[in-house]
Amino acid sequence: MPLYEFHCGSCGRRFESLVRLGKEKDVCCEVCNSQDVRKIPSSFGIGGGGGRLKTSSSGCSTCSNQSCSTCN
Repeated sequence: MPLYEFHCGSCGRRFESLVRLGKEKDVCCEVCNSQDVRKIPSSFGIGGGGGRLKTSSSGCSTCSNQSCSTCN
């Protein structure tokens, strides 16, 4: 089930909800139970690099050689 972000037109609350595909119209506000909600575009994060992601070209703090293949 996808996670969507919604805005309530009655109380102004922003909330997230797991919604089955095609059931977005069944969502109601978790605070005031109003059905006057609209789906809003959500921001998303990009990741997946973990520790392998290169953050700078100056090496790492645990290595005295700032140009080794482990740090860069």
